[in-house]
Amino acid sequence: MAKLVHNVQKKNHRERSQTTGRARFGLLEKKKDYRLRAADYHKKQAALKVLRTKAAAHNPDEYYHAITKRRTDDKGALIADRGNEVLSVQQVKLLKTQDANYVRTMRLGEMLKIRKERETLEFDSKGKHTVFVDSIEEQQQFQPEVYFGTDKSMVGRRENRLRIDQLESNTKLVADEVIDPLYKDRQDIKKLKAYKLMQRRLEREEQLRTVEAKMEVTKELMKKGNKKKTVDKEGKVQFKWKNQRKR
Repeated sequence: MAKLVHNVQKKNHRERSQTTGRARFGLLEKKKDYRLRAADYHKKQAALKVLRTKAAAHNPDEYYHAITKRRTDDKGALIADRGNEVLSVQQVKLLKTQDANYVRTMRLGEMLKIRKERETLEFDSKGKHTVFVDSIEEQQQFQPEVYFGTDKSMVGRRENRLRIDQLESNTKLVADEVIDPLYKDRQDIKKLKAYKLMQRRLEREEQLRTVEAKMEVTKELMKKGNKKKTVDKEGKVQFKWKNQRKR
């Protein structure tokens, strides 16, 4: 027969919390907190033991190259060297020139795209159309719509002046009410997207122009010569160089 003591539920003993009278001392440390604190303490003591051993076995007369290359800050932390090569002034000027050329190339590419999009969106003819007549009477009786064979409302549209036969053959261009509203809305949305794209290109071209100007100023400041720094009313910094006679 099995013993009854194995079937009786045992009481779980829990760690007590901090009493009210000792609340001013903060939280009461539990067993798990003590184990973490003890492990951290022993880890630090082991590190200090290793450092003491190295310091005791160190030869003060020994020389190695890290003595001159490595440095420490005020707190004693090691400042590691990234191994970057020190460039001369001429090499830095060459790199800045290449960067400026890259930015200039990108800016010119944006300008070409802006010019093409502007010609597409803002298509408008330029110049004048001169018609010569033989007498003053013909000049007074001259009718442009009869001469060009178009409607009177389209005389001023030099870029797209359709003739009457073209207007009659194409029913979509006779009046605005014939155009499908859905088609017109799609065209308007497409044109709006094109205008927004051109606006973003204009902003990007302006930013590239500003960056290019700053690069040019930085490159010029690396050259020799007396210069004076000035600040205008808008807070922009400018430099003026003294005129020097060159042999």
